[in-house]
Amino acid sequence: MGGRYICFIDMPTDRESVGTIPHKPPSGFRPIVEARGLSVHAEGSIDISRPAAGDYVVLGLCFPREMAQAHERKAKDPAKALLGRHWGAFLAIRATEPGQVSLVRDPSGQLPCYYRRYQGGWMVASDIELLRLYDRRPLDIDWTEVGDELLFINHFSSQTGLTGVYELLAGEEMIVTAQGLVTKAAWSPWDHAMSPVETVDEAVDRLESAFTLVHRTLAAKYPRPLITVSGGLDSSIVATQIAQFTKDARLLTFYTDGDPFGDERAFATIVARACNASLTEIPYRAPDFQTSCRSDMFLPRPTYRTIAGLINARLLDQGYLGGHGAVLGGFGGDNSFCGMAPPYALSDLLQGGTSIAGSWRMLGDLKRITSASYMDLARYVARTLRERFQPAKTYAWPREPIFLTAEVAERTAPRKLHPWLDAPYDALRGSTAHIAVIIRAHNYLERFPRSASTVGLSPLLMVPIVEACLSTPSWMWCDGGIDRSIARQAASTLPREIAERRSKGSPLQMHARYFETYRHDLKAFLIEGMLVQNQIVDANAVTRYCDREPPVRDLDYLRLLELVDAEIWCRYQRG
Repeated sequence: MGGRYICFIDMPTDRESVGTIPHKPPSGFRPIVEARGLSVHAEGSIDISRPAAGDYVVLGLCFPREMAQAHERKAKDPAKALLGRHWGAFLAIRATEPGQVSLVRDPSGQLPCYYRRYQGGWMVASDIELLRLYDRRPLDIDWTEVGDELLFINHFSSQTGLTGVYELLAGEEMIVTAQGLVTKAAWSPWDHAMSPVETVDEAVDRLESAFTLVHRTLAAKYPRPLITVSGGLDSSIVATQIAQFTKDARLLTFYTDGDPFGDERAFATIVARACNASLTEIPYRAPDFQTSCRSDMFLPRPTYRTIAGLINARLLDQGYLGGHGAVLGGFGGDNSFCGMAPPYALSDLLQGGTSIAGSWRMLGDLKRITSASYMDLARYVARTLRERFQPAKTYAWPREPIFLTAEVAERTAPRKLHPWLDAPYDALRGSTAHIAVIIRAHNYLERFPRSASTVGLSPLLMVPIVEACLSTPSWMWCDGGIDRSIARQAASTLPREIAERRSKGSPLQMHARYFETYRHDLKAFLIEGMLVQNQIVDANAVTRYCDREPPVRDLDYLRLLELVDAEIWCRYQRG
């Protein structure tokens, strides 16, 4: 979401000397908190509130839950109590006592929080440009971390790609004292994954209530939103849900010019008609090579996508010119709605102690979802039965070694795992995989620079919806032989043509044409770049691939474009 803040925390070992920090705030910022050892300044566009729980000052969107969770109502921990009673996109700050400061980031991850050591204390900010503004020390690239992030795609931890810059992860609390800084969980996805619903009806009811709460609240906050739609399930849920609560939403869809597979306007029109809203259609075209290399890499990790960046620039223009308070979309729906459920469904069901009849129904559902042959299903059953009697293993994050050097490719696990992957011993494998794909989504939440005038939000990753989804076991998402079944049933506002849709368009051909057109430029850019110099990217592998005559016959060009994005990020960080 939009809005910026910066916080200075000064905790010298001599507690008597702790005082208000005399830093001048940036232009357009106002003081929010001035206490001994703590100084917080925020931009005028960011919301400020003071909910009762723990006497926190909250920056960003903070909404009350309709009913506080039972285990949080009795929480003595102020951070857990705050997150049990509120949801949104926020950072909460309080000086608990002289010489101690607590910061709590909500679990949606939609208001960033980065921090860095500064003059014996700590500097915390919404974006790295603010960290740079007050500390002129260069931010060096952490090449080990960059290698990890390129091998273990979309995995991340508190360490960013810049040395000495860290992220307070979603759902965590940071406590700063004179003795140092510690972080701990104030919210865990496992509290919900380990307390599953018992029936499909209960799962549908819980998710339907969460849909209503989130979209009704966002419509009240932003009565004139701009909503991106593709005609797929996720964005259609957001659009039709919001349309129940405001008549001033406007829809926007991008389409690939000259490529029918990437043209979803017919489905987007169905959604617009159901919402009784206007629809703007904008062609989606790849940039030229030089333009794509000038992308503003504003994140502290190489996760920004250069081609998508041009779409985001168009969204910012449309949001500003149309006077829209927020840009909403369906990003994260596949992740929240357990799109990876089929491979885990039967194993999880057996671990839950299902009957033979229940297992047989599950096999029928999986056959309808995957169109697998009976022989494939037999192999799947055999593998599942073996796994049932094996102890759960630590989640192995998928590796993508193509185009990377042998030195990077030989790593078997990230040097530091995301804390949400620390699963209970009796956790279902499907639950661990579900949490992993939600982590993946968090890597792409920031579409716009923090200085942008438009708020960007992903409703389907808001906490009430995520908690309802986490409490739904993997097999229920396959109910009736339909993928993401619980979401389809819970979204009663969907037009029938969208609710029953099983396919989805894609701009892959446009990306393939971009690669084919600029493959020699892309090759030179990579093999002469910093990733090759730091022995992360294999120049020979890049050369062999780019020298092949078009057309491309695989999807490895998408991986190569990801590496180009990472190279642009590295050069941007080095100025």
